[in-house]
This record gives sequence, C-alpha cells and structure tokens, in this order.
Amino acid sequence: MVHDDSHLRFELEEIAPGEFIISVVWREKKLGSLYLRGDRHEATTFLEAARRRIVLSITGDAPADIDGQVKRELLDLSRNLHNPRG
Repeated sequence: MVHDDSHLRFELEEIAPGEFIISVVWREKKLGSLYLRGDRHEATTFLEAARRRIVLSITGDAPADIDGQVKRELLDLSRNLHNPRG
C-alpha cells in the first residue's frame, strides 16, 4: 500500500539545554515521540535519520498500520541510540 507522506511531519523541540524531543505527526495526529540527550547537531542528525527510516517504512509495501509502524521504528531507533551496535 502506498501512503502519501505529504502530511507527515517530524518536529524537533529543545525542552531543556541538551535535551530534545523528536515527534512524528501524521495528518495532525501525534504518532509518537522520542527523547534525546546531546547537542543540537546530534539531535538534528538523529532527526534526519529517523525521518528517512520512517518514511521508507511507511511507503511502498508497508503495512496499513501507520501508527504502529511509526511507533515500532521509534522504539527500534531508541534501542539503537541507547545500545549502539559496534
């Protein structure tokens, strides 16, 4: 199933010095968020990686459950962030 990602937004909010929230919003519904610590450059780099990965996962032959797929991708990204593979 092909999904129109024109309504998909990725937001980066600095909630405190060195602390950020990445939010994924689709059609005005917040699908999930991820807490990050680090500097703005690291947060922006991570945001772009999350954007690419999520857009790829919900386009093409992806499942119709956009909400669930975004949450799974954010969970996997969070795991990779806290336990990077060597």
